[in-house]
Amino acid sequence: MKITRREFTKKVGGLGVGGILGLGGCGLREDEQPLSETRTDKRSTIGQMKLRRLGKTGLALSPVGFGAQRTRDADLIRYALDQGMNHIETSWLYGFGRPGNSCECIGKAIAGRRDSICLAVAYEAGFPPGHKAWLPRQFEQSLRDLATDHIDVFLWHHPQVTANNRELTLKENQALVAGGERVDRMRKWKAEGKIRWCGVTTHGEQAEWLKFVVESKLYDVAVVAFNSKSPKDIAKAMQEASRKGIGLIAMKTQSPNYLDGEATIGDAPDHRKALNWVLSKDYITAAIPGMTTRNQVDLNLTTMRSTA
Repeated sequence: MKITRREFTKKVGGLGVGGILGLGGCGLREDEQPLSETRTDKRSTIGQMKLRRLGKTGLALSPVGFGAQRTRDADLIRYALDQGMNHIETSWLYGFGRPGNSCECIGKAIAGRRDSICLAVAYEAGFPPGHKAWLPRQFEQSLRDLATDHIDVFLWHHPQVTANNRELTLKENQALVAGGERVDRMRKWKAEGKIRWCGVTTHGEQAEWLKFVVESKLYDVAVVAFNSKSPKDIAKAMQEASRKGIGLIAMKTQSPNYLDGEATIGDAPDHRKALNWVLSKDYITAAIPGMTTRNQVDLNLTTMRSTA
């Protein structure tokens, strides 16, 4: 049975929890401007792959990264990396820490090449201290499963739910990640070198979240559901955030009807055209479509190379 992302997120409360890149593949030269642009003179090139700057972070990303929610095939991820992708997005939620979860799969895929890969990992903020899914447990387990000592981009996953499966309002969600113990831990991990940059993901209320990210001064990155059917206010908010130095990564790029439920994921009639439309926007650094087959990887690689 297919469930919507909203229903998927609500299930979390009831489930149990089983150095710095110097960077050949994920960094920029010191003389480059720390702004996210897609013009040729604003890109860094490694080998034959042109990379895009992620806002003010200094990270240089391939135009397409690997969205790993549904992937449990380390060989497929390695293939994508061999072909030029250099960043992966995942979440503790993608497997809830159980054996065979997404982070474990990625850890196998990046073994021996960690320093050339940018890892973005999303975490759930809604659980209280003492809960088996309390934030430090999520974070520590993801580091173990990824076989790494640091996360390049730490993300808060939204929407959030509480331990009793109540979905939080926008104001409640934002209060959780605006200050307090969770944010204190995030800052501590950053000071310790376990996190390089911080951000949020947003599947809904994107314009409001982007405004929050800009005004909070806490965050450097936003992963935003955005495609050709997105309302104009989202594009406007993304442009403003980009001007303020926020690095923007698009998700749901080939799922224009994703709000209608999981069955609509990837239902764009022309995947290449849908992805190309997003990558053509000069305020977007990269997209992270989900991939589970070699054909999907190849299609996204072809699109990436034609727009890079």
